[in-house]
Amino acid sequence: MILTNKERELISKEIENLEKLTSAELIAVITQKSSNYKSVILMFSIVSVFLISFLLFFIKDDLYSLELIQYQIVIFIGMNLFFQTFHNLFMKLLPRFYKDKIASLYAKKQFYNLGLNRTETKQAIMFFVSLDEKYVEIITDSEISKKIPNEFWHQVISEFTYDIKNEDFLTGYLKALKASKAILIQHFPILKNDTNELPNEVIELK
Repeated sequence: MILTNKERELISKEIENLEKLTSAELIAVITQKSSNYKSVILMFSIVSVFLISFLLFFIKDDLYSLELIQYQIVIFIGMNLFFQTFHNLFMKLLPRFYKDKIASLYAKKQFYNLGLNRTETKQAIMFFVSLDEKYVEIITDSEISKKIPNEFWHQVISEFTYDIKNEDFLTGYLKALKASKAILIQHFPILKNDTNELPNEVIELK
């Protein structure tokens, strides 16, 4: 469980209160990580094997084939275990653009997996957070995109990401929701026959 019961309750309540004033459908989605990075860990381990093997040729003049293979197996297993055990260190080694790309693809996948593109009003908004990547994305359906420019969401994301990097995701979520309030009420005021199509509860992905 990523959030405490109290944190989930506060975020859900903020969404519920906002949806009393706007026809937009908001949903909070949080995940610990957007990938297990197994293929990347494998690649890192293989590269480590090649680099260390290359160094061994200069260090040990009498190195023979069987001994080299033994070294390579030990190095490969050791590096694999190292990167899996020290996951936070591994994440710091990955380039920012790569982590953002992985998390963004995962966010878009969840938008469709959760059926947020299938609401009747096409006014869904997903506030997505991937903690290990320290990544935030806000994905909006077609009707929201028509009236609210991306520049607005970029500003919200910028402040949200700052809080995530400071490990204060509760504050980040609440600030992002409150920052969206006025513009959503302006462009998408609540309707008399409004139907709540999406749950207000925070969705935690495994």
